[in-house]
Amino acid sequence: MEQTEHFRMFFWQKLTPLLALPVLGAPLAASPMTDGWPLTTWLVAGALVAAGIGVYIVSAWRKSDVVLDGAGMTLYIGSALQVWPYEKLIGVKHVGRYRVRMCYDVDRDDGQHVHISVDFADSDGFIDALLDRYAESQGHELDEKLQAA
Repeated sequence: MEQTEHFRMFFWQKLTPLLALPVLGAPLAASPMTDGWPLTTWLVAGALVAAGIGVYIVSAWRKSDVVLDGAGMTLYIGSALQVWPYEKLIGVKHVGRYRVRMCYDVDRDDGQHVHISVDFADSDGFIDALLDRYAESQGHELDEKLQAA
């Protein structure tokens, strides 16, 4: 197999909860409980909040990596790292400019499958790499009818 390829999914949506921090911090700052806090206490509290924000951003960045390698497509779905083998891929669809929707067979008796949608800056490059990996691992290309599934 070829080398490992990495693609970065958009993770800006994961940063929107940070917009609530000023709303949550304002009552604390105006509270009588913190009225007599010296500057050092405020600096320590600010440093702890900044460290927490930094850890959160690094975690979101780390989990936004999508890897294509010999094992298949590896990505975080929720908080779990999952590997989706190429042989289970049954369809790929480009939705809009950035979103890629992949259909995977999950071996259910009723024929149901799973959709995984991911937004990439280079969605065309990801689709090309995924389909190339599929063709290389399966010995044939994905049926064009299924690419729009």
